[in-house]
Amino acid sequence: MTADTDLDRPGSEPGDVAGGGVDATDDDTFDDERRGPGTGLWIVLVVVALVLGGAIGWRITTSEDATSPGRGSVDVGFFQDMVAHHAQAVAMGYRYLDHGTDPLLRQIASEIINYQNAEIGVMNDHLAQWNQQGTEGPDAMAWMGMKVPRDEMPGLATKAQMDQLANARGQELNDLFTRMMILHHEGGIHMAQYAATHADTETVRSWARAMDDGQRGEIAEMNRWRLAHGLPAVQMTLIH
Repeated sequence: MTADTDLDRPGSEPGDVAGGGVDATDDDTFDDERRGPGTGLWIVLVVVALVLGGAIGWRITTSEDATSPGRGSVDVGFFQDMVAHHAQAVAMGYRYLDHGTDPLLRQIASEIINYQNAEIGVMNDHLAQWNQQGTEGPDAMAWMGMKVPRDEMPGLATKAQMDQLANARGQELNDLFTRMMILHHEGGIHMAQYAATHADTETVRSWARAMDDGQRGEIAEMNRWRLAHGLPAVQMTLIH
């Protein structure tokens, strides 16, 4: 699931990706667009996420770290970029709830919407305490030496893929949602692993570890669902 730090809710049990199966990227159509540039969707998604995250009203205690991280630091960059990353996960969840009917996948989509919106609010609260702005600028991941356009962060779906998700029905929708969300989580874990090791503050290191653990658990849960419904497990390429 998503990070549990400062949020009082049950977490998913961490687990390995369910074994076997064909790599989901064997689908050439899906693979061609999977990590390509977007078309401006991110400006809208980030603004929506900021509004929703703030509206939820999650407040946290003042950070106990001795110093506040500055602009360009791993700590600030990770939270800024993860706000944008979470925004698309929330959008995917809404796309599934529009037409998805599987009970477990609807539960997963609902949890992603609720918890990741809450986490957006918490991360923005930390940024405000550090006198830093929320997500800004066209680029991302410079804080981990992998500067890319913001809409090309690992795991992000393209506008075409998001449209495909919105138009799918039945088992096609279940397949797309689980594949896209697994790849999305993988990209988030990729960033969280770096932050867990290189962030200056214990606040961010703890958040990154919790995100890594929780999203691995959800990847495993969705891959188990896929195998149980005759779909191949989605294989990881960025994380192990």
